[in-house]
Amino acid sequence: MQFRLQPRDWFLLLLLTAAAIALHGYHFGVQDQFVYVPAIRYQLDPALYPGSTELFLAQARWMLFDELVASFIRISRLPLDWAIFLCHALSLYLLLLGCLKVARRCFVDTSAQWAAVTSVAVMLLLMPAATMIFLADSYLVPRNLATGLLLLSLSSLLDRRPHALLWFTCAFAIHPTFALLGGVHLLFQAMPVRFRLPVFLAATLPLLAAGAEHSAWREVLESRWFIFPLRWPWFAWFGVVVPLGLLAWWSQMEKPPAATPVLGRVCRRLFWSGVVGTAGGVLINVVPALERLIPTEPMRTLHLLNLLAVLLGGGLLGGYWLHRRPLRWAVVFLPLCAVMFYNQRQLYAGTAHWEFPGRVPVNPWVEAFDWVRENTPPHARFALDPRYPERPGEDFHSFAALAARPALFNYSKDRAVVANFPALTAAWREQMDDLQGWKGFRRDDFLRLREKYGVTWVVVEQPAVAGLSCPYSNAAVMVCRIPEGAAQTPRSPP
Repeated sequence: MQFRLQPRDWFLLLLLTAAAIALHGYHFGVQDQFVYVPAIRYQLDPALYPGSTELFLAQARWMLFDELVASFIRISRLPLDWAIFLCHALSLYLLLLGCLKVARRCFVDTSAQWAAVTSVAVMLLLMPAATMIFLADSYLVPRNLATGLLLLSLSSLLDRRPHALLWFTCAFAIHPTFALLGGVHLLFQAMPVRFRLPVFLAATLPLLAAGAEHSAWREVLESRWFIFPLRWPWFAWFGVVVPLGLLAWWSQMEKPPAATPVLGRVCRRLFWSGVVGTAGGVLINVVPALERLIPTEPMRTLHLLNLLAVLLGGGLLGGYWLHRRPLRWAVVFLPLCAVMFYNQRQLYAGTAHWEFPGRVPVNPWVEAFDWVRENTPPHARFALDPRYPERPGEDFHSFAALAARPALFNYSKDRAVVANFPALTAAWREQMDDLQGWKGFRRDDFLRLREKYGVTWVVVEQPAVAGLSCPYSNAAVMVCRIPEGAAQTPRSPP
């Protein structure tokens, strides 16, 4: 059965997208944009980041995301920051569109359908278990776009339409690993019961030949506890047990109000795909031959599971109780909005809630990075505290994304890419050793970085370092030029 959206539906989705951005905020150059914004900049200008492309290209080359955004910028001729904001809004709109299409397959009542979509829009910052990702991020990343495409694929599957394969292929092109993890749920929705488990096992059998990597690579893995489900705190498992329990309950309900027969089937199959996906994620962590697959974070199969649990739970709530009663909607959603807004402000306490294009930054680190982009030559090479994203008030803003200049590796975010691409481990480890003790660095230490890595500038926290010329400073940081010359004393080993 096909459902045609009306102009009113498109408009309401637009309003809901705007409301979601208003609630959850918008940020530029943060978190996973450590990789994606430099990749987009590089697509537009390959002269950027000389000698420092290996990290973001290692991940970006496996997806078409950066090429698509760069193509949009070329065609639209919009400034990069405006284009990225519009792409973010479009990805959220697509995600909510996919939610509405799935909701209309599962619920016949309009109130239930829109309650389902509203639930997702309000709960975008829900983190499934300890996966360290949200249902959707408050900045442009391929996960948001891939999630919308996976939802469109699911809605086509429920209609038994061939478009499902097209949407999944698009999601795979945008984010291959994320699409495959979501594809576990699509597989269970699409195939007859007797074929699902054999096909799933046949598809994963070749992974037994994945093999392991060297000790330095394992050191990187060990530093990222959240990719090991058996190390999660006990309460994180509520993000597994609760959605699975709810899905099992809903699948046994007899004729829920405003629901279609599709709802029970979807819940039942989601329960089993959730069980298999969780078991597979744990298995990868305990079988040595599968060690190389740990960085793919297989427990992220919980992402689509939790999103659909929120969607279906919101629809059931709308069908049972909310109906067309505005006061009831306010009683349910306003407290949730308050909690989500508070959490977002805690995440970015030193940054404006909306980092819209053209807005003057209030974060001193962002101010410094902007100055670097506007006042230093493109070939200038920088070094920063390897843990600078974790510094108070920095709020995980990316130097490479905002300053558009090459820099040495950092510990806080770059190790996620290194975990996926072990060939980078040696270079990353060497730079981490050379940057150890950064807070005690003096002029000679910076001169050694210049001799070894060609670093000509540094961003350091106040107070100033003697012997460095610093043409820019603010209350938190300084941008300083490393003079030419040789270090006078050898550095002691770390």
